[in-house]
Amino acid sequence: MTTTLQRDGPSARTTSNGLRPTRATAAHRRNLAALSPADRAAVLFDRYPDLHLLPGCDWERLSLTTVFGLLFGAASRHFANVQLAARAGILISAGVTHIRIINGDHCIRTVLNLMRERFGIATPHAISVEMWEEWGRNADLMRTLTNQIAEYAAAVNYHTPAYVERLSHEDQARIQHLLLPPLPRQFRERFVPMAEHRAAQRRRRKAKTDVLSECATAILALMLARYPSTERFIRWYRQQIQRIETGELTIPAHLVYEDEQLDLPHQPGPDAASIDQLQWHRAPVRLELTIWRPYEFSYRRYTDRTNQTERGSKTYEVAWYARYHLQRRAKEPTPIYADPRAYFVEAHLGDGKPWFMGPLERWFRGLGQGRNGKTGVDGRTGMCHAGVGTPDDWLVRYFGDHLRSDRLHCRCSSTGTVWCEPEAAYRGVLFGSAIVTLMLTADARAHEVLQISADRFVRPVRVYVVKNTDGTPKRDPATNRIVTDVIVQQRFLPKGRKHDDLRLEYDVSAARVHLQEITRLLKRPTMAKFPSCATTHSIRKRSISALSAICSSGMVATCAKPSSTG
Repeated sequence: MTTTLQRDGPSARTTSNGLRPTRATAAHRRNLAALSPADRAAVLFDRYPDLHLLPGCDWERLSLTTVFGLLFGAASRHFANVQLAARAGILISAGVTHIRIINGDHCIRTVLNLMRERFGIATPHAISVEMWEEWGRNADLMRTLTNQIAEYAAAVNYHTPAYVERLSHEDQARIQHLLLPPLPRQFRERFVPMAEHRAAQRRRRKAKTDVLSECATAILALMLARYPSTERFIRWYRQQIQRIETGELTIPAHLVYEDEQLDLPHQPGPDAASIDQLQWHRAPVRLELTIWRPYEFSYRRYTDRTNQTERGSKTYEVAWYARYHLQRRAKEPTPIYADPRAYFVEAHLGDGKPWFMGPLERWFRGLGQGRNGKTGVDGRTGMCHAGVGTPDDWLVRYFGDHLRSDRLHCRCSSTGTVWCEPEAAYRGVLFGSAIVTLMLTADARAHEVLQISADRFVRPVRVYVVKNTDGTPKRDPATNRIVTDVIVQQRFLPKGRKHDDLRLEYDVSAARVHLQEITRLLKRPTMAKFPSCATTHSIRKRSISALSAICSSGMVATCAKPSSTG
């Protein structure tokens, strides 16, 4: 298959990452996305024929974003575009992640651009050792380029020599013009203030830790206060679903939820100079909502559209045919319309809304705003992943399609409302509360806490007698029996240790209530419907993947049993 991809002129406007926010950019990306990895590699070879000289590079492993940047991004217009493309092939063959390749591309272009501004070079091979030495003597500039020079050194001084040394002398001579000039030996040690940079990083981390240590008690108390309010809401919501299934309520069900929640002020006053002076306040909450199923919701939308437009107009005909095809699709075994338990909520925002509606509103406003018309959530492009706190993919796509249609036709049907799935929101609050509680009380690393598993729990659990302030055993007023409790522990790796035999025992009893609730959820008949996230190579997403793995597997059901029996 032959595909022609046209490039724009050099005067086109670009964004900070080198991609042009034009319709031509979207068309180029769609054309590349339609190609197979082998076809994308062939297009890359057409643009840079000298890349054929690099032996042993797996060009088909390059991601769509990387190839697009080399063909149409800032790298394609750079004076070292061929060298940047060769560097991408070398790094992907060395196992470097796509995110590191994309971020490193920007850093390398920054270094080369500064060298060009300083010495007026036309090609990267014009950079000599004397130029590097003179450029490195600018201490103020080096202090601002610590990360950029580190990325340059990792790509050019580390991965490239490891690739070149495996080649023959003839191949090394043929590809010499495709390689970027390396930094002089010990350049970073002599000119880049790495020690100062690391000390600044330590100071920033310590400042955050000092603030967190002061706020840890308030954060933990806030989690313990907010989770029960969410639990009361989901208990009320399940009661309404039961009323719908018994025929007491009909879809759409217009309801009002009222409750009281204990919370801290979002913006403490000037009198609260310390954590001890923060005052708890109990406020009433009121939430108007409507429980829908997708079929009834879509039918209502199309009916309102036909009633609001003139009969015989194009908009009327589009809405009428959409409603007609909706009735036909409802008879098909699709998860959107055929599932009788596919409920969701349309919440009408107003004063006194519950605290969890804030995060749900931010999540909802990000739907339907992805690149190339695809759904985006939390700033991501493309289809969102179903996870612990988000609904299934089909429901998110359903929300995103309606929101994009409203924006395309300048309709404001979702203004002042939030569409959400309460069960998914409750799962997010439950798992978030468990993780935050463990992070603040277990004294273990965050990544270790996220990788909680059943085979690392200490068995049997430690039973202890609860005592009063005077040291006497506490007794149950109803039965006069001594009150006992358990200490649940798990073996985690301390910082700097990598082997399982070096694990230490950490107390995770503070999250026992949450683990018991997770156990109950996993034992429900709908456990097979719990969404899960696939494993990703992005370091920033590994924590989320580990958290969702807890939900998608049965490990927590086993590890929480000792605490429930205790």
